[in-house]
Amino acid sequence: MEGNYVVVIDVGSSNVVIAAGQTEPGGKICIKGIVSKSVDGVESGRIDNSDMVCQAIAAAKSEIEERLGIGITEAYAGISGEFVRCAQITDHVYVEDDSQNSNNVTQRDVDALDRRMRSVKVADDRETVMTSEPLRYMVDRREVKAPVGSFGKVLSAVYNFVLCDKIMRERLISVIQRSGITVKEVVPNALVAPLAVANSDEMHDGVATVDLGGGVTDVTVCYGGKVRYMASIPIGAQAVNADIRSYSIPEKYVEELKVNYGHALVDAAPSDNITFQRGSRITKSILSKNLATIIEARMSEIAEHARREIRDSGYAQKLSSGVILTGGSSSMPDIEQLFTTVMGCEVRTAYPEYGITQESMELITTPAFSTAVSLLIYGSQHGCCNVVDRRGIAVEEQRQEEPQPAAEPQPQPQPRTAERPAAKHAVRDDFDDFDDDESDDIVDSSRQGMFSKLFKRIAKGTADIVNSFENPDEEPMSSRRDKDGDFGKRSL
Repeated sequence: MEGNYVVVIDVGSSNVVIAAGQTEPGGKICIKGIVSKSVDGVESGRIDNSDMVCQAIAAAKSEIEERLGIGITEAYAGISGEFVRCAQITDHVYVEDDSQNSNNVTQRDVDALDRRMRSVKVADDRETVMTSEPLRYMVDRREVKAPVGSFGKVLSAVYNFVLCDKIMRERLISVIQRSGITVKEVVPNALVAPLAVANSDEMHDGVATVDLGGGVTDVTVCYGGKVRYMASIPIGAQAVNADIRSYSIPEKYVEELKVNYGHALVDAAPSDNITFQRGSRITKSILSKNLATIIEARMSEIAEHARREIRDSGYAQKLSSGVILTGGSSSMPDIEQLFTTVMGCEVRTAYPEYGITQESMELITTPAFSTAVSLLIYGSQHGCCNVVDRRGIAVEEQRQEEPQPAAEPQPQPQPRTAERPAAKHAVRDDFDDFDDDESDDIVDSSRQGMFSKLFKRIAKGTADIVNSFENPDEEPMSSRRDKDGDFGKRSL
């Protein structure tokens, strides 16, 4: 189907999000629809129950297909969890001498180094390489921006490898394929997270994104326009909900309390009392400051983990653009101030705003869809997905189901042997009444008995009588048979 459609599926720990968009001539993505369905059976990005996940994917797929009038057959799939990690590997090649023996680095040397890197084997057989990208090049241990054209004897490079657990990756592909969708590519969420919330200048000067998801918090560090480091922390908003439930709060009220009354800082929370009904007669209440105490403790833990990951990346002192918070929990009041206190740098909350059209910005009203939008941008850069125009199919099916006018019956030519006098038909019908089995009407002459011959003679006599009344001048057939013989008179 024409239309440059890109479809992505983000299977999170609390929701399954399916988004579809079309690539505009300028390169931006125009989001046509996005659907989120709650899901069970996923723990910290790890799929534990395939049936539950399939049901959520099927529900989201059905809704967005009906809304857009398309049939989704192919999509990009995002993956996140502690089983996704990055590793940096350094290797080198010797520069081939040219005819002038000048040790000039050429594209041939860069390609040779790239082939060596792509042949690297993973130490753990349980992991697979999802992608790899050169972070920096060095010629004779001097870092260079462009290796081709430099002079030296040894060309080396540091590559960033993104690894993923094979079982988790295959499990994700399997549940999506069970929903009738072919996975075009499995993409690490942390690798593409900055695409929708950070501009090119921020990614070049240095920025870290922290995506606060339901069961996983993704940390991505960018510098020099490339992703230098990524990590997935197996803690998210679900941990906050679990802490709130531990205070005897009914589960159906937990999310509402957190979203509508939650604060990330105790000092900023009001002193009022939140009251709600539990059952028909029991009234339950909790102080806003107590609720904020629960949230602040868990969010501070997540912020501390994110700070450690940024420190371990080695780029903590190079993040001129600070930290960008996104994801569902980033819209909580005072969350920026909490992360600023823990991380000791500038922190801001961002909605998806880069790489998409203006009308798409109006459609995305929550940072919870940041990952799905980033996946759409990635897909628009790496190839569109196959979809089916369901409206066209529906019209064709409707045409096929419409009753066709019945064709007028055409007169069928009657064989000449069927033209008999009415009296002969009447005689034949009289004799057919003696035989109940129509299949025995034609009998071999060699097997006809005495009664059969008798019936035949009676029939001949009756036919002659009838014929004499109808044609009095014609000679009876029996007389003609007697004079001409059994086979009639032959002409020479």
